[in-house]
Amino acid sequence: MPDRSPRRVGRHPLRAVRAAAEPASVPVSSGRAARRSSARSDRPSVGTWQHPLAKVCTDYGHSTKTVRRDPLTTRHDKPTVSIRFVKGLHNSAGFGLAISRGAAMSAVRRNKWSTTAALAAILLLSGCGLGSTSSPESAEVTGEVQGTIKFQTMQLSPTFDDYLNGVIDAFEKTHPDTTVEWTDIPSDAAARKVSADAVAGTLPDVMDLDAATLAPLGRQQLVVDMASAAGDVKDGYVPTAWNSFGFAGTSVAALPWYLNTPVLISNKAVLQKAGFAAAPDPASYPELLDRSAQIAKSAGVAGFQPTEVGFPNYLLSVGVPLVNDDATRAVVNTPEAEQFVAKLAALYRSGGIPKDSVSAKQRSEIETFSDGKTAYLESGGSRLKIIQQNSPAVYAQVGVGKPLGDASSRTWLVAHGIAVPKKSGNLPTALAFAKFLTSAENQLALAKQSSVFPSTTTSLADPFFTAGGSDLVVAARAIAAASLRDNKTTVKPSAVDAEFATTLWSSLQPAILGTVSPSDALSDAENKLTKILEERRQ
Repeated sequence: MPDRSPRRVGRHPLRAVRAAAEPASVPVSSGRAARRSSARSDRPSVGTWQHPLAKVCTDYGHSTKTVRRDPLTTRHDKPTVSIRFVKGLHNSAGFGLAISRGAAMSAVRRNKWSTTAALAAILLLSGCGLGSTSSPESAEVTGEVQGTIKFQTMQLSPTFDDYLNGVIDAFEKTHPDTTVEWTDIPSDAAARKVSADAVAGTLPDVMDLDAATLAPLGRQQLVVDMASAAGDVKDGYVPTAWNSFGFAGTSVAALPWYLNTPVLISNKAVLQKAGFAAAPDPASYPELLDRSAQIAKSAGVAGFQPTEVGFPNYLLSVGVPLVNDDATRAVVNTPEAEQFVAKLAALYRSGGIPKDSVSAKQRSEIETFSDGKTAYLESGGSRLKIIQQNSPAVYAQVGVGKPLGDASSRTWLVAHGIAVPKKSGNLPTALAFAKFLTSAENQLALAKQSSVFPSTTTSLADPFFTAGGSDLVVAARAIAAASLRDNKTTVKPSAVDAEFATTLWSSLQPAILGTVSPSDALSDAENKLTKILEERRQ
């Protein structure tokens, strides 16, 4: 019989910021094989990080999971290589960043590591004996489902201990000769740990990863291609979610797990003052820009706040491809992009976007909206609780609607997936557990305990996601779920990650400020981004 001892030992190190003299450790969820890592605790934390699976957000300074901004330094038994980290935003989704009042977004950017840049060392894996296999796709996985596997998640313990332990127990009951050892690591440490484990050859058998962290593993064909190994379950997933894990070298690098997609949140009081009380919400970013100019003129309030994380989505929605077909060259200097940036510059001058949108002390867009300083906010429905708790007066005037879309009325999607390394010592059991974890039944149970969405079409058809109502959170959930069910979502090219977004935004800020022309800024951005893409191939 498998050992049923607790899968999480000790106190979770991220429950609170410890004193500088007390070392923190990566939480080990398995009571059978405890692997520990050390965290530097001599640097102060900057703000707080809110995981997208957090069920309730309290306020900007007190999120469900509090972590240090300093990434953890992981110890390994095997030698590792030196990795150069490039600063940038980790959370490419724009979901879950809860910034303390007074903590500027620029401070977050200075202290967050870019996940894809952190994994740049994996591009050197061929020289370490961990290069890609000769076949571009994984062969069909066969064999008995038995033995022990290691399962790693990103900052889900202790909030989801009961859920995940229940899933593991059910899997082990279905397959009595199996044992699943679960380890949970901080999201801030994920990029560093995954890269080090890949170099050392110690990746866990089953991994919960976001697309940005997974991308280098997919490009180097280090993970099982689910298109061939798990094609039998493809039709059960939302098509966009299934396709969101496609990288050059790996068709589908992970089975989709949990998703998030936005709604459009509006301040009805501001819209009424601006004369738009009876007008339908804008359906696209160009419409939002046009309306923002009118709102600023009539109500003296900005229409919305552009963000670094959202900027790639803005350009994609107006037909800017961002990269060429094989992601070897950036493509951002287009007439559509020039027109979009020129409109933003005009809005900056007229007050259609907040003046600190492009300053070194940019506030978070959720904070700006909560203070009544913008009319619109496109974000996950879970942000409504933050608005409610921090600004009840504004919340009383809030409306929710369909998200902004592109020419095909599609909005953006963010996905976490479950990947299996090709070099897993137990591929049959690892793949079986990945399918079990991402099944419709288990995904629905997770979604009902959190603020995320399942990636399976059957789960999205549940009344939990179809029922509307006057409650804003319920209404927002139904709107977002409909986008997923109706396949009205799209994803950025895999090359467009946090590092890409940071470089793009910093290059275009001078044009928005009016110090350089949009054409010159876009040309500069395209050159810098192409250089980044070239460096990734070397």
